[in-house]
Amino acid sequence: MIDVENITKGIGVITATLALIGGGYTLYDRIGFDDPILTWAPEHFEISDGPRNGEFKVAVAREKHRDDCTVTDFILDVRDSELFVHKATPSITKFMGPATDRVDTFAYSITLDNPDKVALGEATLIAYIHYDCPEGQVVVNYPDHPNVRFTITDG
Repeated sequence: MIDVENITKGIGVITATLALIGGGYTLYDRIGFDDPILTWAPEHFEISDGPRNGEFKVAVAREKHRDDCTVTDFILDVRDSELFVHKATPSITKFMGPATDRVDTFAYSITLDNPDKVALGEATLIAYIHYDCPEGQVVVNYPDHPNVRFTITDG
């Protein structure tokens, strides 16, 4: 004869174990014991002002913490003074460098894809850097800082 009580207890133990594992992972994920790829140093960021149909020079700075992630995509947008977002093309598409405990500064230039549609005035550079890491895809953005703002003029 089948002992239903023992089967029920066994299923309960398995269910509790799986719940504990899942809850532990969720807690780990929510608390944020993650290992960041980098830390931005926005006080070293610089973006040149200039005409909307010209080229803007960009310098960014970071402290890279990990070597096990590869940049797979680098997407730039510019939010203009009327808060519309426009595509921008960088002079680089991928970048790399070793992990280090010092701030690394690098530069590139951008052009606006459709400059005639961009409003003049203060703009904000927005970046989406896609990484392929052992834990999966990770997207890192530029920080919200005054140094990611620049002025677009007519020209």
